[in-house]
Amino acid sequence: MNRAQRMPVDVFANDDGLVLIADLPGVAPDALDVSIDKGMLTVTGTRSMAWHPEEEGELIKYQRRFQVPDDIDGEQVSANLRHGVLTVHMPKAEAHKPRRIAIQTR
Repeated sequence: MNRAQRMPVDVFANDDGLVLIADLPGVAPDALDVSIDKGMLTVTGTRSMAWHPEEEGELIKYQRRFQVPDDIDGEQVSANLRHGVLTVHMPKAEAHKPRRIAIQTR
């Protein structure tokens, strides 16, 4: 039997792009999928409710989808899972990053 669980998420922006931080306690890296397709970032993970790894238990499934702005470079998105916290870095494409304009004098 599967049970859906809400995944707490924080998303913040900086000059380089977006950062998504999600709490996924007990989700192993091989039970986690992060994908980006057609402007949608999808995070899916599962974990067992069993107390011991050798036991079978009810599965908890996490899934969230996020619309990604057009200025995000989908080829450069990266994800890291550490101590049950998923961090996804979504950098802006170079053409969309702020840049300083040189002032010329004649």
